[in-house]
Amino acid sequence: MKAMAGSRIRWRGTEYEVVMIQEMSALLRHPGGGEVEVSVDELNRAAEPVATRRLHALRDVFVDGDELAPELRIWQEAIERIRGASDAFGLKDKAVAEEAARLAGALGRSVSPRTVYRQLQAYERDGLRGLLDQRKSGAGAGRSRGVDPRVVVILNSVLALRSRSSTVSKAAIIAQVRREIAAAHGDEIKVPSDPTFYRLLDEEDRGRFSFGSAKTREALALAPEGEFGRRTALRPGEQVQIDTTRLDVMVRIDESTIGRPELTIMLDVATRSILAAVLRPEGTKSMDLVVVLARALVPYARRPDGARETRQLVSTAWADEALIEQERFERLREAQPFIFPETITTDRGRTYLSRHFRAACETLGISLVTAAPHTPTDKPHVERTFESIASLFLQYAMGYVGRSVEHRGRDVESQSEQLLTIAQMQELLEDWIAVEWQNRSHDGLRDPLHPTIMLTPNEMCRAFRQVAPELHVPLTREDFIALLPVVQRRINRYGVTIDHRVYDSKRLAEYRRRESPAKSKQGRWPIRVDPYNLHIVWLEADGEFIPLRWANDVHEMPMLGDVWRYARDEYRSGGSRRDDTSDLVDAMRGFAAKGNPKVAARRKARAAVVAADPMNPTSVARSEVEDASDLAPAITDVAAPEVWPHSGGFALTNDDIDEVRRRLEE
Repeated sequence: MKAMAGSRIRWRGTEYEVVMIQEMSALLRHPGGGEVEVSVDELNRAAEPVATRRLHALRDVFVDGDELAPELRIWQEAIERIRGASDAFGLKDKAVAEEAARLAGALGRSVSPRTVYRQLQAYERDGLRGLLDQRKSGAGAGRSRGVDPRVVVILNSVLALRSRSSTVSKAAIIAQVRREIAAAHGDEIKVPSDPTFYRLLDEEDRGRFSFGSAKTREALALAPEGEFGRRTALRPGEQVQIDTTRLDVMVRIDESTIGRPELTIMLDVATRSILAAVLRPEGTKSMDLVVVLARALVPYARRPDGARETRQLVSTAWADEALIEQERFERLREAQPFIFPETITTDRGRTYLSRHFRAACETLGISLVTAAPHTPTDKPHVERTFESIASLFLQYAMGYVGRSVEHRGRDVESQSEQLLTIAQMQELLEDWIAVEWQNRSHDGLRDPLHPTIMLTPNEMCRAFRQVAPELHVPLTREDFIALLPVVQRRINRYGVTIDHRVYDSKRLAEYRRRESPAKSKQGRWPIRVDPYNLHIVWLEADGEFIPLRWANDVHEMPMLGDVWRYARDEYRSGGSRRDDTSDLVDAMRGFAAKGNPKVAARRKARAAVVAADPMNPTSVARSEVEDASDLAPAITDVAAPEVWPHSGGFALTNDDIDEVRRRLEE
């Protein structure tokens, strides 16, 4: 565009009118009335023509290449005839009236001479673009052009304060705006009608979600205004982000508790590699973050004894059932790249600000960057990774609850018997990261010159290593164990008990039933525990870590392992649950504690007399005689004492009894 005196240009974000142009400078007039002199070289370099912002309207001028739109062609022909008419003796006004009648017939609607004059002025000012219907082209003013600007300001202030409020209807917002207009301006402002208010709400609420999801509205409000800043990672480990979220899946925490665990992941920005991922029950502690750090700094191949055994023990459920060799999982686990984090970006959670986590990072030479308050865009990559884990992995798991209550089904609670344990979900997640995530093409790793090429995290890491090779030495076995959480236990003659499991070692012989030298621990010894290593724990004593192995090897025996698996399934299905027998147990315990009732001396004497009476049907003596008659041939040689030494005053008249007595006395 050639700028001349009277033209309007844009320079440094402000529109100016060109007043005068000289050889080396130009005089510009500010809309406020002030004038400024600018060199021509500066204007040629940085000035923009104001008309260029309206060039988008030319897309509606032409159709099928160079062919004018039919309505524009009709208007152009009419305008050209009017411009060719003479201004003398009112001939131009007559031409305008004739063209108005002709246009009405051609366009099928009424066209007034005033409209023709307006189109004539627009054509002379803007050319063909001026003949467009400004309402259809969008170049004209918005629908709020007839509304007092102060109404729009109040409406926007009300909508801006709704970012953290519950979602309400448009009618409630309109009523609030009306009240604020009356309080601020009284009757000075004409309040728009309800239809106008609804149109204003549609225009001003675009992108705010004031009447949609409250969660989306709050997330958008937290985004910074203006352009997002970008920091390009130049090498692996330069920018690492860590965060914790509650997963949208139910797992079995223990045999009596189910819940949604919390996942903590550490992500490298340069390669999009997940360096570590740890599941914990709700309420992640600072020690759990140190475990995440330990798993990131020690590759799977260098972890202490028991890590592989635990993984194979847990993964048997999905590997053996599909007849997949465990070595394939092992190879993919070992292929994950080792990346040492130089800086870690965290949020302002209490666990991330804890002295424990910060001291561990400081000892390892890792810098911590704390995100700004309520600014999730400071660590967007790890936030987005959580959504990817949910869509690519969690939604396929039993017990998936959806991203909100309205997406949750009714069968979640009924599946409690089939839910995965937290240990199974941990190993399954780590296997998924090694198998799929690290070998899946990532949109953030797209080649800028060839956008169709996307790399995987493993490929991106190998590419960095080729261009900028670095030597990162992983932590040793001792360093890994030193980062693990500590539990205090006494060393008994059989070993130590942790989570109902007994751990023992031959090297415990010199420590059994000894008290720890630390007086504050009441004789208990420090034991280092990896939450997801069932086989090994480590006793910290005399400056070294002594490994203690799980003493119960039942799960390693083929038949007994199957027996316990069937027993667990039956227990969870409720088949082995006993009926309520507490009343029976209480009755037995009560009788055992009370014993038989004590018999009085008089009652004992009476019972003895009755027992000695041979005429009594229940007499003990009588029963002994009857029993003895059956055994008489066998005891003829035994000298028996007198059967009734204190017999009563009744004579015996029964011959059988006399015969028995005679035989016994012989």
